[in-house]
Amino acid sequence: MAQRLAFDFLGSAPPYRTAQAAVADRLRRAVLSGQLPPGSRLLQAVVAEEMRTSTTPVREAMRELASEGLLDLDPHRGVVVHECDSAELEELYQVRMLLEPVAIEATVENVTPDELDAIERIVDRMDQEADVAEWAILNVSLHSMLAEASRLQIVTSILQKLRNLSALYVATSLHRLPDRVATGNREHRALLEACRDRDVARAKEIELTHLRHTLEIGAEGLSARNANVATAARG
Repeated sequence: MAQRLAFDFLGSAPPYRTAQAAVADRLRRAVLSGQLPPGSRLLQAVVAEEMRTSTTPVREAMRELASEGLLDLDPHRGVVVHECDSAELEELYQVRMLLEPVAIEATVENVTPDELDAIERIVDRMDQEADVAEWAILNVSLHSMLAEASRLQIVTSILQKLRNLSALYVATSLHRLPDRVATGNREHRALLEACRDRDVARAKEIELTHLRHTLEIGAEGLSARNANVATAARG
């Protein structure tokens, strides 16, 4: 069944140059926050109606998100929020554990004081955020800002898609495991402090610990989804 959307929790939209950009941002936030969980089917006409636009920007936005790994354009099921399996989840974290230390080392070496202040403002907001969905969006923003500060464009591009895939299950699991938010906040704060201290070794250690924790969250989310599917099949 196609997922009926509701964008109320996203608040007022920032200004955009194109309708496609507006649709892409709203859909991306809905997916990364867990509002549209993996396996959700999207219909162009439904999204267009609820976002008060034509189907053309919706179609182009869906293609954009498919290129980011968030949506699958299935010839039989239509447009579906991407679903990981255990093998894919394990593989993407294996790659992230190789590349994230490279990125964070470059970030520690290249991040500017202004960028650190901007990152700290995000960390502060996350400490105060009670809405798990909004926290998940801030989490994506935080890691994007850290990655951009590395000045490694190719590594950043690769990691962005891997993080998107990870976020699909992390966000869904956080709704069931809100205590993990506090752990994430502590790790983010520690990572910021390591960056301010220009301590590469500590930043790498914190990053790898954070990755192991988010892998556990993603695996728990995948396990819960599989259990729900099995229960539904037994009906």
